[in-house]
Parts: sequence; structure tokens; C-alpha cells
Amino acid sequence: MQTKSRYEVVADLEEQKRNLIRERDSLDKVLLSKKKELKELKREIEDKEEEITEFESSMEDSKKTIQTLIESVDESLNRFSEIRENKS
Repeated sequence: MQTKSRYEVVADLEEQKRNLIRERDSLDKVLLSKKKELKELKREIEDKEEEITEFESSMEDSKKTIQTLIESVDESLNRFSEIRENKS
């Protein structure tokens, strides 16, 4: 087992202290980063909620338009059927 000199022990402790100070100082940056990420996620949620609201409002119009198109196709089919029966 190798024994460290007094200077090596002091150097090791000073390095450990510097590392702990860096770690402590970086915690504020980590917190700010997490808060920023949360803020961005909340914004994404708000955007998606707005997108859903807009879709819901346009969905009813789309349903009505599609229903009208279905009725139009039904009428065309009926006319085609009538024309076919008349030719027979």
C-alpha cells in the first residue's frame, strides 16, 4: 500500500472541492434547462389543444359537406337506375 504525501492529499482534496463546486454551480443550469423544457412542452400542449378545437369546429362542416356529396351520389345512382330501367 502506497502512502500519499501531505501535498498529494491536499491536492486531491482541492481537486475534490473544485469538482464539488462545479457540480453545485451546474445545478442552477440544470434547473433552468428543465424549466425551459417544461415551458416548451406546455406550449406544445396549448398548440395541440388549439389544433383539436379548430378541427372540431371544421369537422361538423366537413360532415355536412360529405353528407351532401353522399346524397348527390345516391341521386346519380337512382337516375342511372331509372335510365337503365327505361331502356329495358
